[in-house]
Amino acid sequence: MSGLLLEGVAQGPLQGVDLHLPAGQVGWLQGATGNGKSLLLYLAAGLILPERGRVLLDGAAPEPPRVAMAFQNPDYQLLASRTDADVALNARSPEGVERALEAAGCLPFRDRPPELLTPGQRRRAALAGVLAAEPVLALLDTPFAGMGAAEAARLWTECRPLLADRGSVVLITGEPPGAAVNDAIWEVEQWLRPTPDSASTNFP
Repeated sequence: MSGLLLEGVAQGPLQGVDLHLPAGQVGWLQGATGNGKSLLLYLAAGLILPERGRVLLDGAAPEPPRVAMAFQNPDYQLLASRTDADVALNARSPEGVERALEAAGCLPFRDRPPELLTPGQRRRAALAGVLAAEPVLALLDTPFAGMGAAEAARLWTECRPLLADRGSVVLITGEPPGAAVNDAIWEVEQWLRPTPDSASTNFP
């Protein structure tokens, strides 16, 4: 089966996760803090293996460079001495770097070191890195945190064509900024284990 498939997946507070997202489609994971949204992204990325079930991307295990992820804390992935150099680390082409910097709104601070960026600018830089990688699967963990509704909607309008419109599978945690026509939306609570500890996890 093409696209992203989670079948009977169990890990930590989650069990019975069945999820399919075809190529070119966007899915949103929603739910309260601590219910496993980020954990689901880690499973989809292949960074954590499930206790049970299977995770497949186009019929094979997910792995780089087919997968790119913007972490909830962008400091985990900004490594270069300049923002544009960081975006270029996993880019498919120089042209892709320029498109990603522009779409994510990073051109005004492209030459600045990541450690001197504001939290919002660091999120944009991490997002630009995912765009430039042109992955089969893009995973975005709360990419619009701290943004107003209008700002988030503008950013997503610029970035979506570089992901879903070119055929990537896109899985995102958080509320869609604006209309999510034809997007899939899952409430993570449906997959929580029925135990007293199910509301507590290290993965928001």
